[in-house]
Amino acid sequence: MEGQSTFASTLLDDIEKNPAATGSTGKKRSGNLYRAEVDTVAHGSGLDPIYASKVHVLNEALMDIGMGRYQWLLFLATSMGWFLDQFWIMAFTIIAPSTANENQLFYPNNKFGYLFISLFVGLAAGAAVWPVLADRIGRKAVFTSTVVLMGMGGLVGAGMSEFTGLCVVGAVVGFAISGNQAISVMILVESIPASHQWLVSLQGVFWGLGQLVASLIGWAFIEGWTCGTVGGKIGSATCHYVSNKGWRYAWWTFGCVTLFFHLCRLLFSFYETPKFLLAQRRDAEATQVIKEIASSNKTSTWLSESHFARIDSTMGAEVAAYKEKGIGFASYSSVGSLRSITSSLGFPGITSLLLLWITTGLSFTLYQTYIPNYIGAQGDFDVVSATSVSTNSLFSYYAEVATFMIPGPIIATLLIELKSLGRQRTGAILAFLTGLIMLVSTQARTNTAYVVFECVLAVLQYASQAVLITYTVEILDTPARGLGLGITGFVWRAFGLVAEIVATYVGEDVGQAPAVWFCGALWVLMSAVWFGLPRDTRGAAVA
Repeated sequence: MEGQSTFASTLLDDIEKNPAATGSTGKKRSGNLYRAEVDTVAHGSGLDPIYASKVHVLNEALMDIGMGRYQWLLFLATSMGWFLDQFWIMAFTIIAPSTANENQLFYPNNKFGYLFISLFVGLAAGAAVWPVLADRIGRKAVFTSTVVLMGMGGLVGAGMSEFTGLCVVGAVVGFAISGNQAISVMILVESIPASHQWLVSLQGVFWGLGQLVASLIGWAFIEGWTCGTVGGKIGSATCHYVSNKGWRYAWWTFGCVTLFFHLCRLLFSFYETPKFLLAQRRDAEATQVIKEIASSNKTSTWLSESHFARIDSTMGAEVAAYKEKGIGFASYSSVGSLRSITSSLGFPGITSLLLLWITTGLSFTLYQTYIPNYIGAQGDFDVVSATSVSTNSLFSYYAEVATFMIPGPIIATLLIELKSLGRQRTGAILAFLTGLIMLVSTQARTNTAYVVFECVLAVLQYASQAVLITYTVEILDTPARGLGLGITGFVWRAFGLVAEIVATYVGEDVGQAPAVWFCGALWVLMSAVWFGLPRDTRGAAVA
């Protein structure tokens, strides 16, 4: 491992001594959110030195082009992935109580949680499949197909005559959701200059916007077209679908909104990411994309295919000689190589990263399952739910929590770019505060206190997730980014599925207090796990 890293650094230094060979003038450039230095050198210790040198040149070219019109439009287009992620997850929460009341859709042998189990089955499958597929066929090919699946799922699901059919549609929608966000992140981070990688964290704002819009749409339809209501609440009595069309109208609207976003994406002409093309040895195409980006930004670039050809000619023989001596590198051509991931992170780093994703998937679902009943029992009151408060109060609560989700990623973005904090320290602080709030929230004794804690936790939860996603996508190298995101995404959603299964099948058998305290304590412990990661990615260009 050390031999690989030393050799790669030596080759980079040799090339940098000749600015004409690369077109770059140095390793570090001024430019992050606080105008601090940005390192454009690829730091993946297992990277093939030829690819590492080429991506260094590419990073320099992107820095010289700057953040222009094309990248800002790409930022908005890929932010739709974050928006639709929470938009559709919230859609399931909105329709679940109404579908359970419909006597020709929902039968006694069905369990309420089946709908959410189906969703998480789809989420886990999509998280594992789409990013890996993007490593094979490209980011662009996968980008829009997931949105179409979501939109069609909304239109078809709204017309389902049986609960089982709705669950199947739910799995399909979940399959599209997780893939869409992962691909969106990959496209953005591989197309923007290193000085603006903080935009990945800022995109978390669209989680809150997605949940807010979904809540407002649901509010408009559920309030006026839902049967089985008692005193403005959604009751437990069953009813006929004719008087229970609110959830169907809502899902039709969700589907139409999603397909509208698809049309918007079609209006925006975007290119395959240059770093993916470079990882595929398609140097000429990568060069052309950089020129197209520069043209869209009303500027020009010094990059030409000859820069990459010169690297091939000067370094190819030396790399081959080192490989003959047994010094291995992650294969330049075998995209999605596990060696790249293990070399970049090491066993402690991989373990730490997976533990963080496991905790994210498991704890929030378990906490939301058990905290309402626990607090309600302690304070002798009914917390906010579809059957305990009026529909207006319920959706007002949804909207309030969604609103507080928005500042979380903004705060995270400001913190991760500080030299004194970076990604790791910010992640550790947010993890500790998240666990602390979970533990302290057990002392709430009124509905108002419960809602306040939920809003504070929304800020911390989505700030934490924004930092974790940013770190994950930055630490992984382009040749294996899809595989890495597939693994972490699958772990995230699979443990969310475990939490949903526990809530559905053994929810009443598991003690409320132990489950809540477990979630809080787990997050406090995760604050230490952040320091098990190999390096901070602040100020370092993605490879």
